[in-house]
Amino acid sequence: MFVAIAQFPEVPTEREEEFQAWFAWSSGQLRGIDGLHSRRLLRAADGTYTALVEHKSAETFAAMHLTEVASLVHARLADVVGDEPVATKYEVVVDLATSGSCCGAGGHGSQRGHNEGAAGAGVELRVAGGCCQEA
Repeated sequence: MFVAIAQFPEVPTEREEEFQAWFAWSSGQLRGIDGLHSRRLLRAADGTYTALVEHKSAETFAAMHLTEVASLVHARLADVVGDEPVATKYEVVVDLATSGSCCGAGGHGSQRGHNEGAAGAGVELRVAGGCCQEA
C-alpha cells in the first residue's frame, strides 16, 4: 500500500465551496484509475486542506499522474486555487486494519464487539500500545 498526503495551497474563504465541489468531481473522474484505493479531503481547524490518497503502489500512483484525466483534474484545480498541492509520499510499513493482530481477535473494526470473546461479554476495552486491554 502507498499513501500520499497532499497539502493544498490556501483556499480563499469565498472559494471553499467551489474547491470542495472540485474535489468531489475529481474523485469521480479518477474513480476508475488502476490502483487507486481511496481519496479523502481533510480540513484542519485552521481551515487548511489536505488530501489523503491511498494507492496500491508508488508505481500506480505515478502512472495515475501520467493520464489524461489527471491532467484535466489538475487543470481545473489551477482554475480554483492557482497552485498545485505539495505531496509527501509514503510506503505503508504496518497496517493495523489488515494485520489481523489484536490480541488474536482479528483487528480493530468495532472495538467492543469483536473482542468480547477474548475479554468476556460486557467488558469495556481500550487500545493501548496497539493491543486491546480491559478498561
